[in-house]
Amino acid sequence: MGKFLRKLNERLQIVDRAGYRREQYQSYMTGPEWRNVEMASEYGEYLGQNNSMFHFPYFRQIGGLWRVFYNSYQAARQYNSRWEIISSEYMVMDVFVSAFTTMELLPKAILSLITFPFFNKENPSEMQQHLAEFYKQYAKDLQTIPFYDHEYKKIRNDLAEKYKACQNWTWGDWFSWKVVSTELLARRLISSPLSWWFHQDNNLVPATTDLLVKLNVADETDFEAAKSQLKHKIESLSKEHAIAIVDDHVYAKGKIKEKHGQSYTSVYARISAPRYAAFQPAVHAMAQNGIHTRLLAGQEQVQVKCLIEGEDSAKLNVRQKAANQVKHVNPLYTYENHIDSTRKFCLFDVPARDLHKTLTRLSSQEGVETKFIHNF
Repeated sequence: MGKFLRKLNERLQIVDRAGYRREQYQSYMTGPEWRNVEMASEYGEYLGQNNSMFHFPYFRQIGGLWRVFYNSYQAARQYNSRWEIISSEYMVMDVFVSAFTTMELLPKAILSLITFPFFNKENPSEMQQHLAEFYKQYAKDLQTIPFYDHEYKKIRNDLAEKYKACQNWTWGDWFSWKVVSTELLARRLISSPLSWWFHQDNNLVPATTDLLVKLNVADETDFEAAKSQLKHKIESLSKEHAIAIVDDHVYAKGKIKEKHGQSYTSVYARISAPRYAAFQPAVHAMAQNGIHTRLLAGQEQVQVKCLIEGEDSAKLNVRQKAANQVKHVNPLYTYENHIDSTRKFCLFDVPARDLHKTLTRLSSQEGVETKFIHNF
């Protein structure tokens, strides 16, 4: 970090620490929460392929979730103390999400051990598709709505009406509906107190992250004109990507530099950007306009998740090794979904200042897709 950027970062933390800064562990401790989203999506896809819910690998999925929990904690420990992490609201959330998901899946797992010999592996029925659509939509909604804020009563009533409207149903449908109905009732009872607790003012987290970004303006010696160029670029991206300059925090370095025979002025701005899924296209759009991230929420590192796919385990391992060797990438941990052996999720530690370059290099690797930036 350069001297100017370091001093700017320190000044912003003094002026507005609560609004500007997030702790480094927050990037890593969102792992279990987003694994929960993936699991709901995987379950919906599994049912949508007419696979019986009584043949789903529940125990392996539960074990995989707790491994993500442990590995997220280990990744966070690189930067923060045990007490800082354990006493944080992110640890509370991770414990609740992991325990809640375990309580949801464990009864199904036990039932499946008893009932799977009596049900076919496939259940191509109308009700099966209704359940699949519910889980897919639930996974989609989880990206923006916490699990404790879903309208479980309404969802349960809607599914009950669809079950009654089915012309033909199997015994597998009847048993599946009873299981899901009970599960939704339990979710509603558990979520009510959690919703109250997490909506307390001191537990609310804004839906945006503040960044420090940089633009080099070529052949410009007027610092105010250079600042205006950065403002204009951000404003042009604001509508599509929901980014904005925070309280007119735009700063010129105050020094003309030269590179490859061309002079330029460096301009910085504090901007707000959306968290999670919408953040990646915002980073790409800014980079296309010459604007690059320097710090995210006052931190120099951020966790990035990639999905790696291969036709077989050998190709999958080769592609994973290639991704691990990408410049500026520090591999953290990997996990699988225990459904599709040709897919693997890989978590990387990436410098904020090289974020766009690293995303581009990762995405250029064969079979690698950047799924997520855990931007605090």
